[in-house]
Amino acid sequence: MNNQSPFPTSLASCFKTACVGLLAFCTSVHAVQNESISSRYFQAQNSEANSESQVQGLDIVSFDAVYDMYRQGDLLGEGNRTLIQLEDNKYQLSLESELEWLIFSDNRKEVSTFKMSDKKITPLSFTYERSGTGADKSLSIEFAPDNQLVIDPRPKKKAAPTTREPHWLDEMSMHMQIQLDLINGKSDLNYTIVSNEGRLKEYQFEVIGEELISTGMGRFKAIKVARVYENRKFYAQHAWFIPELNYTLARLWRMKKGVEQYDLVIKSYTSSTI
Repeated sequence: MNNQSPFPTSLASCFKTACVGLLAFCTSVHAVQNESISSRYFQAQNSEANSESQVQGLDIVSFDAVYDMYRQGDLLGEGNRTLIQLEDNKYQLSLESELEWLIFSDNRKEVSTFKMSDKKITPLSFTYERSGTGADKSLSIEFAPDNQLVIDPRPKKKAAPTTREPHWLDEMSMHMQIQLDLINGKSDLNYTIVSNEGRLKEYQFEVIGEELISTGMGRFKAIKVARVYENRKFYAQHAWFIPELNYTLARLWRMKKGVEQYDLVIKSYTSSTI
């Protein structure tokens, strides 16, 4: 038996890669109902007046979202994403997941604390914990004053620098920055992040257009975002965000080397204005 975990990436990694991109057709029971790209979306988003009204009306909204996670049609478990407001204009986005398949299990928790100003996210700290089949793992990142970056433990290879640039994000705060960028009508999404492995990574996404998707909450018109891969054949990641739900991530799908890795689908959502 192959001892490799059947979970090719954490649920949070799904969000990260997806808050980033994906392929168009999925053979699972949650297949997307394709529609033509909507030029009206881009026209509306590129209108300055409309953009301003959207920022005032949508901005960051606290929420609790629950997702089912499938792989090649099999239900593996579920994940929960929660955004809350703390004191002093601080926010906390957390992700917890519990996955099981045959004799394998995978439990993860990721938490990002950040500030928001002028439509930009500034991370303060990030923690990652993983347990289950295979080795347990934990990591913390502190985006300290004076552009210092503290990673514990630091990876032995290709560790991120000990000083940082102001625009760097962690994996979870990137999710929120993508959501804000979509609210503000951006179509080219580029980010530098410190990963949950303590390494520096570059991500590039692009807005593809509108599609009608099926979820555990019914059918919604969603904005499809794709990760841009260079020099990697048979890799694809697609993410769908629902404007009606404040551009919350609704579905994430990934293919690696021509094989579906996961299909993450929202099944419940509650929110309140922060």
